[in-house]
Formats: sequence, structure tokens, C-alpha cells
Amino acid sequence: MKKGGYCHLEGDYYLLTCRVLLRRYLFKPDRAIINVFKWAFGVYAKEHGIRIFAVCVMSTHYHLVVLDTRGLVPTFLRDVNRSIANVIKARYRTSGAVFEQEPSKVKLHGAKGVVDKIAYVLANPVAAGAVRNPHEWPGFRTRLSDMGRLVVRGMRPEHYFGRRKTMPADASFEVDEAPIVVDAYGSEGAKEALTRALETKVAEARAEIRAKGWTYVGATRAMGVSPFKQAVAYEVFGARNPDLSTYGLTPEEAADVKREYIAFHIAYQDCRERLLRGESDLLWPPGTWVMVQHFGQRSWPLATAA
Repeated sequence: MKKGGYCHLEGDYYLLTCRVLLRRYLFKPDRAIINVFKWAFGVYAKEHGIRIFAVCVMSTHYHLVVLDTRGLVPTFLRDVNRSIANVIKARYRTSGAVFEQEPSKVKLHGAKGVVDKIAYVLANPVAAGAVRNPHEWPGFRTRLSDMGRLVVRGMRPEHYFGRRKTMPADASFEVDEAPIVVDAYGSEGAKEALTRALETKVAEARAEIRAKGWTYVGATRAMGVSPFKQAVAYEVFGARNPDLSTYGLTPEEAADVKREYIAFHIAYQDCRERLLRGESDLLWPPGTWVMVQHFGQRSWPLATAA
């Protein structure tokens, strides 16, 4: 089966990752960079119905774990990344693309999968070899204790947006508790599950750093690096970029998720082939994004419970 299209539905959970082109350190931590991320997330999370549970902005990329309440996560990423890129280019007086062309959008299924990815995001400064403890990272990173308690605020950036008074002067978003996790574990149980998962991720990351013989970069060096320097740590060329995660599901649950995934792509390919044959009155499968949002096609409605 040839994969085609992307399915984005209301109520989907995601691990989102956006990387700087050529792995440059354009997001190296400082006050202005931290502020633009806070402001952009605040503006566009509200506009597009995105609930944010975990954030980690590293020097070469950023991670989010979110709930897409309106099926608009591609538009959210488009607007966030465009705003951040414009600020970066204005600040460093550079031109060209800032982000890699395709962000990673991993759809998460089940409470355990969401817990695992929140822990992954919050442990990322350790896994990257930047600092030994997550809280030592000087960039923008939320904490487990922020969930359900912290409102993150940012001011309209002076670079690029300074004279654009039509944009909000300030913006904010709440670091939410993930409903799927609270429903599965309860409020206190969710905190315990997340704490255990984060401790495990940090311990695994430290063990890997030791095994590789790395030393931690440290907060001071991370803040002092040139934004135009490129990361040199080895990455596998052409590594898989999955669309979904079934971590923590039973074999039966995982099989159901994969069947739905395959069914969407079969239906999408059928519509695509019919469109290429000249048919115009088509109903694309629910969640079809590009054909519906950009080409005015229709999709059939999701089945609802009786």
C-alpha cells in the first residue's frame, strides 16, 4: 500500500517536533528566543484550539506534546513556525529557510503513550547531552509541576513584529494536564506515572551518555555557542519518521489503530486515483487535510455514537 495524505481529526494527541535546517543552533537559549516561543505558542494555540502539555525548546529543534481539539494542528505549526522564522531572520539578519520542510507529527494513542512522550520531551536536554539534569537547561522547557498550574506568557517580539501593531502585544497559554492521562490514572496517579516515566527517561539518557563517553555541554556553553554553528552529533540518514505511536497499547488495541490507519490510506488513494481520472464529486475520508483545506474537496462526516 502506498501511503498518501495525512489524517488530522479533532481530539488527536501528538508529539510534534520541528527542526532547524542544517541543524544550526538558531534556537540557542536567551531571553529573546525564549520569549518568541512563549508568545507564538500563546497566540496560535488559542487561535487553533491546541492544548499544550509539554514543551522543550533545544538549540536545534523543539518538541511539543499537544491535544488538537479542532483538527488544525498543521495550521498551528504553519503559523508558529512562520512567526518564529521571521523573528529569527530579523534578529540574526539572515535569509532563507529556518526550518526543515516537514515537521514530525506523531499521533499518540492511549494514556501510556502520552505519558511516555511527555517524559521524552522533558528529558530531552539530558538525552541530547546538554545538561545532566533537565531543570539545568536554560532554554524554554516546562516541568511536570507546571501541568494544570502554570500560565506561560510572552510579549510581542521587537524583531520583525515590533511595528506590527495588529498582532497581540502579549499572549499566554496554560500548561495543561492531559485529559487522557488523568482519566486513566486519576489526578494523583497521573502525577506519579509521569514522575516515574521521567525518572526512567533521565536514567536511560545518562546511561547512554556514559556509554558513548560524552561529557555534558553545560548551560553556559549552550548559551554561548554561535547560532550559525551546526550540530555534529551523528544522526542516521533516512531514519524512519513515524506517523503514529501505539506504545502501551494491548496487541488488540494496536491492531485496531493500525487497521484504521490502513483504511484511511486505502480510501485516500482510491479518491486520489478517481480524481486523476477526472471525477470531481468526491468524498474523501474523514481527517483528510490538504485536499479539503487547500483544494476545496469534501470529506464524509465521522460516524457518531447512536
